[in-house]
Amino acid sequence: MNGGRESGVALIFALIVLVVVAGMVAVVAASLEPRLVTHRQLERTVRLTALVDGAMAATLAELAADPASSGIGERGLGEGLVSSTVRQVGLHEVEVVAMARARGWSAVVVARVDIEDGPRVLRWHRYLSAV
Repeated sequence: MNGGRESGVALIFALIVLVVVAGMVAVVAASLEPRLVTHRQLERTVRLTALVDGAMAATLAELAADPASSGIGERGLGEGLVSSTVRQVGLHEVEVVAMARARGWSAVVVARVDIEDGPRVLRWHRYLSAV
């Protein structure tokens, strides 16, 4: 009869250890969650920035070859889609709107570009948002 009592105590002890270990795992998981969220946000920002910068670079190359270029049509680049439009806003100045989309998010760069002596970016703004 003593063996049954010992196995009952061992079972209770094992359950207590299991609860303690589960609690520790929950604490570690809770402390990692903010880091994972931050990592995902940073990865998204870097990916979209690279894509929209690629769209801007392609558009500036088009403007260097042809100052009357109207931008680039939507095309795949890496794991996203990019495009741009060019609009005349002055005698030697255009506004370039470069766009990138990936994984449900988008980035837009709006730039003022002087095209008189080759494309030269005068100012720009970048925007990130959910699609």
